[in-house]
Amino acid sequence: MNLIVWNIPQTCSEQEVREFLQHELGHYAKNVIVHEQGTSNAYAHVELNADVPYVGDVIAQQVHGKLLGGVALQASVMPFDEKPAPPPQRL
Repeated sequence: MNLIVWNIPQTCSEQEVREFLQHELGHYAKNVIVHEQGTSNAYAHVELNADVPYVGDVIAQQVHGKLLGGVALQASVMPFDEKPAPPPQRL
């Protein structure tokens, strides 16, 4: 399962985002990659250590709305066989 997290504040560094998500997801966070950090379109791709779709959905629901740098994150999950696409760009 892959988790995409967006609406990441521009002020957050790649390390801050990675540490936050690893802390929030615990052993479910297999790999965290942050893209476009420092921009308004920053997002993170998290490879989840879960094979069952409903587990990914529950994880996405838990992350969705969490505050990072005072901003509510948005999250969605996708199966392994789908290539992660960046989230919609902010205007």
